Amino acid sequence: MLNNLLEKLMRKTGILKNLIFRRKINIKGKKINIPVILELSCQLSETWMIELLEKILPEKEGVFLDIGVNLGQTLIKVKSIEPTRKYIGFEPNSVCVFYVKHLIKNNQFENCTLLPVGLFTEDSILSLESINDSEVDAAASIIKNFRPNQIIRHQTFVPVFCFENIANILDIDKIGIVKIDVEGAELEVIKSLQVVIHHDRPIFILEVLPVYSNENKARKERQEELERIFNLASYSFFRVSKTREGNFINCKPIDSIGIHSDLNQCDYLVVPSEFTGKMQGVLQEAVAERLLATL
Repeated sequence: MLNNLLEKLMRKTGILKNLIFRRKINIKGKKINIPVILELSCQLSETWMIELLEKILPEKEGVFLDIGVNLGQTLIKVKSIEPTRKYIGFEPNSVCVFYVKHLIKNNQFENCTLLPVGLFTEDSILSLESINDSEVDAAASIIKNFRPNQIIRHQTFVPVFCFENIANILDIDKIGIVKIDVEGAELEVIKSLQVVIHHDRPIFILEVLPVYSNENKARKERQEELERIFNLASYSFFRVSKTREGNFINCKPIDSIGIHSDLNQCDYLVVPSEFTGKMQGVLQEAVAERLLATL
């Protein structure tokens, strides 16, 4: 706590811009070294994912694919729960890649591969548009005009590849779990991974930002196409339920994502149909364990 207060004070006074140091956090009893480099620092966000990963990682062997690494928020969770799990991350923002390399080195994480590219339906150079002044804006998107009512503060040109065109350079036997957080580019990522979907049948942890209203036709059509791809591949959707503080409650099966405006309801577990029954059992056990812990 003292380290966090000190970091906030130095950030406010501007001292942090000229410092490089480390702080420690604890995830499930494992200490993680968090480098702080010129105001870059991985924060422990989306705590709901810790309990979810704790339940699904033992149930699904294979590579953990992290699409949209940002500052390594998912990486530190995976490595806290299963340190030896093979991890491959895709991140087109070179500043984020620079930081995450230090994060991996500072913790001596094993079996980590970091690719400085995004996933897309073609090999190209795209504009990564940021809506704030941060060089590591987690809301930056490669989908042009994804937030039409927001002012673009700056843009960076980044490389993107179709997964099939770079898969041969990766040492992958089988992909077990895929996390996707790409601010609107989920459809392109899923299209890029269609061979993986049909061959490896991985579990997906997926963020799909709200459509908000029927008037938002572009988002609505993209969301419906995303659901159609998964439905044709015999996958089932579960919506992640969280507390107001962001802690995990449960995953509830849904027929469709639908139209809503709740940013607390935009995380999903997408599971192959042959694994749905087992996954429901695992999730019910998690709820029962939490109830027993409160007695």
